[in-house]
Amino acid sequence: MLTVSTKNIPQCRHCQQILIYDVRMTEDDLKSRCLAKAFDELDRGRISALSLRAIARDLDVSHQAPYRHFKSKDDLLSDLTSECFKHFSEHLNARTQGENEWQGLRLMGLAYIRYAVSYPHRYRLMFSEHHNGFALSGEALKRAQHSFLMLRDQLDLIKKSNSNAQQIDPQADAMFIWSSLHGLVSLLENPLTDKLPVRESVLKNLVDHVLDRIGTGIQPRSEA
Repeated sequence: MLTVSTKNIPQCRHCQQILIYDVRMTEDDLKSRCLAKAFDELDRGRISALSLRAIARDLDVSHQAPYRHFKSKDDLLSDLTSECFKHFSEHLNARTQGENEWQGLRLMGLAYIRYAVSYPHRYRLMFSEHHNGFALSGEALKRAQHSFLMLRDQLDLIKKSNSNAQQIDPQADAMFIWSSLHGLVSLLENPLTDKLPVRESVLKNLVDHVLDRIGTGIQPRSEA
C-alpha cells in the first residue's frame, strides 16, 4: 500500500478523544456490548469472520442472547455501518473550519482522506462491503445521506457567499468531489499504485495535487 504523507492534514479533535467505539452503556446493555465487540473485530480486519455466536462466546452470554437485539449478522452489520457513518460525520464536523468557505471545503476533503487512511476497515464497510448481503435503510441510510449532505451544504454556502461562484451546482459538484476522493482513496489503498512508472514526488504529493485539481475544477474562472 502507498505510504501517504498526512503531515499537512489537520488532526481530528474528535478522533483524538475517541479512538475506539464510545459505548456509553450500562453494564447490562447487551446491544451496546455487541456493537463494541463488533467494532473491535472490524478495526482488527476480522469482520468477515464475525458471527453472533462468536460475539456471545466472547461476551460470556448465551449464544441466543445477541439475537434479542439482532435478527442476523446482516442486521448487526447494518447497525455497525450506521455507527461508522455517525463517527465519519463527527470526524468531518471536527475538522478545522478554515479562514473562508473555499478553504473549509479543502479541509473537508483532507478530513475525508484522513478518516479513510486512519480507519480503513470502517471506510470499506461504509462504501464497499455493505452491498454484500444487506441494504442500508432507516437510521443507517439517514446517516449515510447526512455525510453527503455535509459536502453539498458546504458547496451551497460557497455559492451563496460568493457572487462569482454561481456556476457551482451543489448537488452535481458534490458528486464530482465525492467520486474524486473515493477514487483517490482506492489508489492509496492499492499496492499497485506505488509500482506505477511515475516520479516519487508525484506519489508523495498525490493528495495535495488531487485536491488542487478539484479546487481548479469548481472555482470560478477569471475572465480574459
